[in-house]
Amino acid sequence: MQHLKKNFTKAGILAAALTLFLLFALPVYADGGLDVSTPYPGMTVTAGKTVNFALTLDNTAGVPMNAEISVSGLPAGWEAHFTGAGNQVSRVYVRTDEPSNVSLAIDIPADAREGDYSAIVKAEAEASGAVATLEIALHVSATDVTQGMFKSQFPELQGGATTSFSFNADLTNSSTEDRYYSLAADTPEGWQVSFKPASAASDIASLTIAAGQSQGLTVAVKPPADVKAGEYTIPCVAVSAAESMSLDLKVIIIGSYSLQLGTKDGRLNSDAQAGKESPVTLVLVNNGSTDLTDISLTSAYMGNGWAIRFDQATIDILPSGASQEIVAYILPPAGRAVTGDYLASITAEAQQANASLDLRVAVKTSTLWGIVAVIIIALLACGLYLVFRKFGRR
Repeated sequence: MQHLKKNFTKAGILAAALTLFLLFALPVYADGGLDVSTPYPGMTVTAGKTVNFALTLDNTAGVPMNAEISVSGLPAGWEAHFTGAGNQVSRVYVRTDEPSNVSLAIDIPADAREGDYSAIVKAEAEASGAVATLEIALHVSATDVTQGMFKSQFPELQGGATTSFSFNADLTNSSTEDRYYSLAADTPEGWQVSFKPASAASDIASLTIAAGQSQGLTVAVKPPADVKAGEYTIPCVAVSAAESMSLDLKVIIIGSYSLQLGTKDGRLNSDAQAGKESPVTLVLVNNGSTDLTDISLTSAYMGNGWAIRFDQATIDILPSGASQEIVAYILPPAGRAVTGDYLASITAEAQQANASLDLRVAVKTSTLWGIVAVIIIALLACGLYLVFRKFGRR
């Protein structure tokens, strides 16, 4: 009896040892022996695009498998296919010593509605009965998540006509490959636009941006010298072989006001005759960047009897850069004005700007009075002569 107990004990120990050997020395396999996986089973996609899933098939059955692959559950109109080694495939040979890779491409129709969708990828080895499935999730978005960006934090600047504007922008390549971009701007006539990488000294017309990277840019905008006040849009584009991105910059030119008053011949002196109007042609010039309205011309008081009138005392509008001729008629008083120089002050005034002109007027009296004076003097001389002749002998 004792001998039997010892034999049973040895047999138990051997059975336990064999069990432990089998557990630790032999591999443990998943149920079915076939597995299919992908690093990113859920993706956001855009209608009209193709999304790709990198699939991996693992064989844990210990023997090679010839697995058929398929996809189901896609909405109507969606298409899918598997590719391997550059060709479309429907079966994958899965070895035991290394996994097999295959790519699943799903074409999203252009009219696909925004929302969430799912599909089932199936790998089945009929000979062994092994089956593996993988659920993939797709979110269709109205925004292209792979589209790059061309943006500026401050796309609107304002300043005077002589201001050089500098915009800071960022150009982002959101794709999975390096891209070469050409830069351009559609500017109004006379405007100058240049692009420069941040912290660089030279202007550029193109650049290469690595996949998933951004590049800071400085966009310099210089308006022409004769620019008028107003708002101007500067469309900028960054174009690659795969996409075109636009950035609209806005420049607001604040109006500058300048009014100039002078004479047509440039002289600041004029001749006039007492009692008679003398015309002087004046020139009014708007040198500002904004139109001037309701301009009135006036003259300073020169004394009793003096008068200055204008053929056009009010100008409704004088456009930026334009000029206007006005005739001023100066009338010295008859009988009061003494021959000499007088100062006539003329002012042109608008709500936004004004200008003045000091004109020296040389007044001459009528030559008739000079002749009369000469005759009177001659008569007096003759009278004195006769008096001295008649009474001089006495």
